[in-house]
Amino acid sequence: MGTLLQTLQRAGLLRDDAVARAAGHAEQTRTCALEAVVQLGLADEDRIAALLHSQMMIPHVGGELLSRLDLDTVAQLPAELAWEHTMLPVSLDDANNLTVAMADPTDLRAVTAAAAHTGAYLIRAVAPLSPLREAIYRYYGPRPAPRRAPTPSALPRMPTPAPHVPTAASAASVEAAPALSRQAYELTLARLSAAGDRDTILDELVAFLAGGFQHVIVFVHLQHQLRGRDARGPELLREAVTQVRIPTEPESVFGDAVRGASPFFAAWPSERAIDRAFAEAMGGIDGPALVLPVRLRDKIPVVLFATDPQVPVDLGSIAFLAEAASVALERLIYRRKSRETPRVG
Repeated sequence: MGTLLQTLQRAGLLRDDAVARAAGHAEQTRTCALEAVVQLGLADEDRIAALLHSQMMIPHVGGELLSRLDLDTVAQLPAELAWEHTMLPVSLDDANNLTVAMADPTDLRAVTAAAAHTGAYLIRAVAPLSPLREAIYRYYGPRPAPRRAPTPSALPRMPTPAPHVPTAASAASVEAAPALSRQAYELTLARLSAAGDRDTILDELVAFLAGGFQHVIVFVHLQHQLRGRDARGPELLREAVTQVRIPTEPESVFGDAVRGASPFFAAWPSERAIDRAFAEAMGGIDGPALVLPVRLRDKIPVVLFATDPQVPVDLGSIAFLAEAASVALERLIYRRKSRETPRVG
C-alpha cells in the first residue's frame, strides 16, 4: 500500500476494503493510486486535495491561480516530468524556492525528480487532479509520446548528483523554526532527501521530534525485540536506554505498531503487562505518547518513542516523515547495491 492510500486510510477517508480496491485497480490499470481512487468513485478529488492540504500543512492551489501562472516559472520543469507526475511549478522566489502544485504531494519519487532537474529547494503544494491536468495541457500542450529506453550498453555513465549540504544559515533556520511547525517539517523532509547514511536519517527524525516532545527514544528492532539505541531529553541517560529490551511478539503498544506498521499517539494504556512495565521504567507516562515505526520494505527496523508534547501534534505529518525516512533508507540500499553490482559491457 502506497503512502497516499495510507494517508487517506489513517484520516478515515477510505476504509480498508476501499484501500484494497484502489490498490488492485491501480495495479490492473497501471495507473497511480490517486487516479484509481477517483476513477472508482471512492473519494472526490477536491476532498482529497483538501485533506492533504490539512494533513501535510502545505499550500492548496486552486483553478484560478493555475490559470495565470508565469511562463518562465512553468518552464522550470519539462513537459515530460509535468505529465508523468501530474505536477506544475507555480512560483519561484529569489532564494530559489520553487513551489510545485501536485495532485499527489506524497509522491516522493516525483519530488526527487523535480528537485534533481531544477536544483531548487522544492516546496510542495496540492491541487485537485482535474484542474491540474487541464492547466498542464494549457501550458505544455498534449502529453509527449513516451521515449524508448536505450539499451544498457548505450547508457552513459552519469555522475551522481551532489547532495544538498545545508549551509550555516539553513542550519540556523532549522533551529529557529517553531517546533513541529510546517517550516520545521519541510526542512526535515529536505534533509531526509539529502541524507547519505542511516545515522543521519535517524538523527533528522529525532531532531524533529525532540523539538516538540520533551523525551524521545530510538529503538532498533532485531529478532523480535526492541533495543534502545539513543535518547533525547532530561533524565534520559543514553547508557541506561541502550540496556532496554522490549519484546515485540507479545501484545503491547510497541508490538501493535510493529505488526501494523502504523503509529500510535494517545494516552499510554496500562491494561497489558509490557505497557505497564515500560511506563514504570519511565517513571510514569503522563499525557499522550507517540510510538512511530519506520518501515523498510516489509520490515520495521526502527521504532521511535516520544512523550510529553510541548506543542500541538499533527500525527499525519509525523507519519509522513516516517514514510520519507523509509524512502531515504530504501534509496541507501539501492545506491549500495548499484555500487556493488558489476557493470556489463
